[in-house]
Amino acid sequence: CQHFGNSVIYMLFYDRGEKKVYIGQSENLKNRLLTHIRTPDAKVKNWDRAVLINDGRNASQSDFNDENIRLTLENFLIQLFKINRYKVITSASRNPSLSSSQKILINSFKQEIVILLTRKTRITKVLTEKGDDEVYNDEVRKLLLRKGYKIAKWGRIEAAINGEPAYIRAGSLKSSGWQVTFRGSKPSSFKTNLQQGKGFLLMPRGPVLLIPLKEIRNHIHSVDSDAFIRDTIDVFVKFEEQEIFLIYKGKKIEISRFALQEF
Repeated sequence: CQHFGNSVIYMLFYDRGEKKVYIGQSENLKNRLLTHIRTPDAKVKNWDRAVLINDGRNASQSDFNDENIRLTLENFLIQLFKINRYKVITSASRNPSLSSSQKILINSFKQEIVILLTRKTRITKVLTEKGDDEVYNDEVRKLLLRKGYKIAKWGRIEAAINGEPAYIRAGSLKSSGWQVTFRGSKPSSFKTNLQQGKGFLLMPRGPVLLIPLKEIRNHIHSVDSDAFIRDTIDVFVKFEEQEIFLIYKGKKIEISRFALQEF
């Protein structure tokens, strides 16, 4: 490669069985790859294929010489591969402050990277610009623990948080927002706990929402007092530019206060 000494973003793929990737950035690709080959860390060894990304310019002119650009793209790729169900070995690094010109460059690079990885069939899902991307399950759990919540049980769709049931639903995208359906008549069902106002809806999207079911129940009751007679109840969560709304039958309330991270 004529740019073998350049600053780059690189991905090391493990194509045997489990979908796994290591994402790194370096100001000297040759030295970094030689390290991964000759004296690899245990978590990085045995990779099968590398994908390298730079802007094709010589070492003295490359925009990838800017470490802030490399770090931002590295974090972007970490989130991108997580929503595509990869086991990402790399941990996210610091998020640097960016100038307007850096942001323009990064947005352009992101578009090209998505096109490249899609064509190579490495990804099928992309991150959106609205901030409502799905968050990896284990990242949600770590976030809750950092915030001081007590987790007694943790699963793919159900958990026990602060002694109450929590239902993990990413929702299905519809024109009104992300649809969440409550159903079931058993004492422990999603719909029954909603009717009793017991527990939480945990939506692993964007800033991650932990919404008390009593808040959802009260909004539903204010719109339709007969709602719980029906077999299913559909609500929608909509992420707008600066606010998040819960919608039932076209009536919405603002729920941004239940976000676990800044939105």
